[in-house]
Order: sequence, then C-alpha cells, then structure tokens
Amino acid sequence: MSHSTGSLRAGITALKQERYLEAINLLESFCYCCSIQESTLRRPSERNGSRMDPSECVLAQVALVIAYQRSGDLERSAALCQELLEQTGIPETSLWAQEWAAQALPTLRQALEHYMPAEELMTRLPVLQQLEECQAFCSSRDPALHLLKSANF
Repeated sequence: MSHSTGSLRAGITALKQERYLEAINLLESFCYCCSIQESTLRRPSERNGSRMDPSECVLAQVALVIAYQRSGDLERSAALCQELLEQTGIPETSLWAQEWAAQALPTLRQALEHYMPAEELMTRLPVLQQLEECQAFCSSRDPALHLLKSANF
C-alpha cells in the first residue's frame, strides 16, 4: 500500500472515530497528492509509474467535505462540495459523489446562512447510500471505501 493510500485509509478511520482535525490533515494530504497527479498527467512527459486511483481521490474529497462539516468549518465544507459538483473528468464509478454533493450542498448553504445546530445538520445531510450502490464498481484494492461505508454517514 502506498503512503498516499495509507493516508486515505487513516483519514477515513480518523473521521469514523470522530477525530476530525486528524482526518482533515490526512485527507487534505491525500487530496493534494491527487491534485499533483492530475497536473502531472496533463503533461505526458512528466508521468511516472505510480498512479492513484481517481475513484479514491473522489472518495477522499467526499470524506473531506464530511470532516470539514463535522469540525464546524461549514465554509470549507460547502466550497469543496461545490468543487465536487463542478469537477469534470470524474470516473463513471464515482458519479455517486456528484449526486451526493448535489443533495448535500443546499443543506450546507442553508446552515451557513442560518444557524443550524451541528446535530440537526448531520441528520439533514444525505446519507451516503450511494456507497452501497457503487461498492461493486469502486476500487476493492483498499478497504477505505468499506471504512467510509461502515461509518454510517
């Protein structure tokens, strides 16, 4: 398992265990690695042999939206959720993430505009049922997806 995939796993575990700041650090690190890979892939002469699964990059972004929200940083949560919606080139196996973001964003924006207790916000965000549906299509190399699924978000 690569260091970056390990940070995805550790980030999702931290999120599941309500260690939100640790989860944010790990997931941001993973997303940064994804962004570097994406920019490198745009320049064919600089490609290297190790590639991260684009589905795992999308999974990390969804987990990061949740971590930001749970830590009380609704602005970053809503901004990343919006970014997920606007992303192009998302793998077909990760389209569930854009569907989830489309459902979550109005609730996050409402919470930003009007005070909403954290408990109420958590109950109003859509449950990640899409994870159940896409399990067969998502990467089975790493248990990160299953960790997020079992976190019952």
